[in-house]
Amino acid sequence: MAGKAKFDQEAAFKAIVGVDRQQVPGEEAAEQPAKVMAKNKDRVQRSYFIDRDLDKALRRMSLEEEKKLTEAVNEILRAGLKKYL
Repeated sequence: MAGKAKFDQEAAFKAIVGVDRQQVPGEEAAEQPAKVMAKNKDRVQRSYFIDRDLDKALRRMSLEEEKKLTEAVNEILRAGLKKYL
C-alpha cells in the first residue's frame, strides 16, 4: 500500500463552511466552549415527551415573541411552577 494521504484540516473546514467564511477577529475557537459553559452553568439538559400541539404552540410563541425556544419554555415553566420555586 502506498503512503497514507495526510488529512488537510484547513481544506476540510473550507469545504464544510465555505472558502470565504472568516473567523471573528479576537475570538479564538478555544475560548468559545468556556463562554458557553459559563453562560449555561445553571442549566441542565433534559428530554421530555410533549404533545405535538404543545410543541407547535411553543415554537409559534417563540417566533412571535422573538425568543429562543429554551427561553420560551423556561418562561412558561417558571409561571406554572411559581409556588414551587
